[in-house]
Amino acid sequence: MLSTPEIVTRPDQPFAAIRVSLERRDIPSRAPPLIGEVAGWLAAHGAAPVGAPFFSYLEMPEDGPLVMEVGFPTAALLAGDARVRTGTIPAGRFARLIHTGPYDGLYEANVALGEWLGKQGIAHPMPEQSPGAYDAALLEIYETDPATEPDPQKWKTEVAFRLGR
Repeated sequence: MLSTPEIVTRPDQPFAAIRVSLERRDIPSRAPPLIGEVAGWLAAHGAAPVGAPFFSYLEMPEDGPLVMEVGFPTAALLAGDARVRTGTIPAGRFARLIHTGPYDGLYEANVALGEWLGKQGIAHPMPEQSPGAYDAALLEIYETDPATEPDPQKWKTEVAFRLGR
């Protein structure tokens, strides 16, 4: 189930994340374990997430591996290291909707948000236009923790496209 899309404005958001390059088919097996790794890194550095974990898709070529980050928002910009990078998702306008249900429906949620933007006549940059940067971030924010809510039909994930400042 999808909520009605909307446009929101967000402030700068510091984060800590692990950047990986992988094939789309490998996302379900390789990306989720990184959530725990980033959470452990934050705890070891005396910090805590200030929101739900996210995946940010930074490069999405038609064929070949994509580049994504798996991370958490933080209260302040931290110093990263060789494994965990830190940065800031820039302030700006985002189109967003909430997908309720299993993760296998997230591709369709992303497509639906893109189609809605098209019908509104709102252009949104794609990661291919700003590879590796947050200027065209496509975010999936995992609001429901499957460890505390085992029913996938109740999982809520925000899908958000950064539209610019």
